[in-house]
Amino acid sequence: MRLLNALKSDILFQFKQGFYIIYVVISILYMVALSWIPPSGLKFVVPIVVFSDPSVLGLFFVGGIIMLEKLQGVIQSIVVTPLTTREFVLSKVISLSIISVLAGVVITRLTYIDSVQWVILIIALLLTSSLFTLCGIVIGAKCKTVNQYLMKTVPIMLVLIIPCFSIIGFKYTYFLTFIPSVAALRLMLGAYLGMGGLELLFLISYLIFINYCVLLYTEKVFDKYVVFGG
Repeated sequence: MRLLNALKSDILFQFKQGFYIIYVVISILYMVALSWIPPSGLKFVVPIVVFSDPSVLGLFFVGGIIMLEKLQGVIQSIVVTPLTTREFVLSKVISLSIISVLAGVVITRLTYIDSVQWVILIIALLLTSSLFTLCGIVIGAKCKTVNQYLMKTVPIMLVLIIPCFSIIGFKYTYFLTFIPSVAALRLMLGAYLGMGGLELLFLISYLIFINYCVLLYTEKVFDKYVVFGG
């Protein structure tokens, strides 16, 4: 019940702060840009665009949310309420994952002309969004200003995103699949281009494991820097 109430509060807060409107505008811009791409190119461009939504945007969005809640004193409520750190973190993860799934499904439905494995796509969006949201919470918990957050986020973003380019013609690309962002992109591509059962099982299992490990680390960081004041 506490998690459900926290989730409702997060969704309402994000709506009031205009995050949903921003997501709608960005999604429309994505779709306009994709409309200019030849159908033959959409097979590869759409998955990358959809992947960038919960990853790049998600990482920056959760940072903005954490910073706003710190400035408005909302985030300090975890100290004086029965809400646990895990419930607080999961609420953020779930609320942003919902937006990512909706945006990804709408963009795909309106721009992609070939068949899509929707269940795999939704799983990929959820696991990707949760991973990058958790990373954003870890960074945000340690920062006091938006500038600090941006300065710390950009290097981490580069470390996570640059290896993703390895899937394009790199001979030893599968060795880089153990980088979580690369695994997430591979799973995303599998929803559009197809994927073997064993590879699918490995990627989903691996990303669930990574998400759980990052969740545990996020709880420790949040407790240290927010709950107990660092």
